[in-house]
Amino acid sequence: MALISFGGRKPLSVRAKAEEKADAFDTFLAYAGRYSLLGNRVTHHVEVSSIQNYVNRDLVRTVTFENDRMTLVTPPTPVNGKVQTLELTWQRAPES
Repeated sequence: MALISFGGRKPLSVRAKAEEKADAFDTFLAYAGRYSLLGNRVTHHVEVSSIQNYVNRDLVRTVTFENDRMTLVTPPTPVNGKVQTLELTWQRAPES
């Protein structure tokens, strides 16, 4: 499962108008499903998503592991009107 939220999101007003709702949708992405790993590529087999077009599709990412970090890199993807390559890095929390 992936939940991706842009920074600086604003709470919706009690009676949110379409523009507010559209902004909330444009700044959040969620999807879930099985995945497979082959070499340095992870394939997300999307079963449910906030973007219905992703359902029943495979999203392929390049993955690297370094010490306590995992980084996923997307292929060039349209984001907010520009084609971009997105890089997401996770760092393992220290044991407490």
